[in-house]
Formats: sequence, C-alpha cells, structure tokens
Amino acid sequence: MHHTEHTVTVDAPAEVVWKVLVDVEGYARIFPPTQEVVMLEESPQHQIARLTVDVNGEIQSWVSRRDIDSTRKVIAYRQLENAPMMGYMGGEWRALAIDDTTTQLVLTHDFKPRDPVDGKVAGKFTYAEADEMIKAAVERNSVADLGAVKEQAEKTAVEGASA
Repeated sequence: MHHTEHTVTVDAPAEVVWKVLVDVEGYARIFPPTQEVVMLEESPQHQIARLTVDVNGEIQSWVSRRDIDSTRKVIAYRQLENAPMMGYMGGEWRALAIDDTTTQLVLTHDFKPRDPVDGKVAGKFTYAEADEMIKAAVERNSVADLGAVKEQAEKTAVEGASA
C-alpha cells in the first residue's frame, strides 16, 4: 500500500475552500480529466458518486464514497467500485485554516494496484507496470487537483470580496 500527501496554501478562507471541496458535482467543471460526476446518494454526512475520468487517455469510471466531516473540514474518500487497475484507493481532503484568509489544503492517497490475474493487471500490465503508472497518475493528478481547487477558491474569494 502506498501513501502520499500533497499540500498547497490557498489565499482564501477555509469556508470558501470547503465549499469547493464538497461540491463533487462541480468537479467536472474544475478538474479537466473529470468528464462527468453523477450523484448516486447524498446526505450532509456523505456522498456516493460515479465519476467518469480520463486516465492516461482512457475513459474510466468508478464509484466513490465521501464521508464528510464539516466541523473538522475533512472529506475521507474511498472507491467502492474500483477503476480497472486499482486494488484500493482512498484518502482525505483536509481544509485547515491558517488564519481568516488563508487555508492549508491537504490531499492524501492510500492506494495499491489490483492483484494480477494470469500475471496481468487489467489484462494488460505487469504488477510493477501498473504500480508505476498509478503512482505517476496520483502524483500528476494530485498537483493538478490541488491547483484547481486553489484557483477556484481564490477566484470565489475575490468575487465575494468585491460583491
């Protein structure tokens, strides 16, 4: 199992960052690889959604559960129905207030490839190949996702200040 942690400082209040994070249906707007998000189930404490995403040029789909802790501003997520190469994927989004106008945004991932069948993961790759591809995608997407949330939250904060 791999664990990664990526962070970015956002020039926006934690509440603004939080609103971007909990709007999973808005992800298709702010995360370029995300093609579509369909909400399957939702309450104030959780969301279950099907995401359709361009992964390395291939359209893939999976179902994620997001447990929402509004008080701590933490979303714990895990795939309930995995992407083709994924054995396990989960982690957290955390919006941590540094002060009234600045937020530390943290994104963690815990993941491993699917176990091989007849020596292949998803019928195409060795375990080592799948592992390297997933690690590279998590790194690339984490940086892009944090940047997208930062950009959207900062834009929203500026618009709110000028309104």
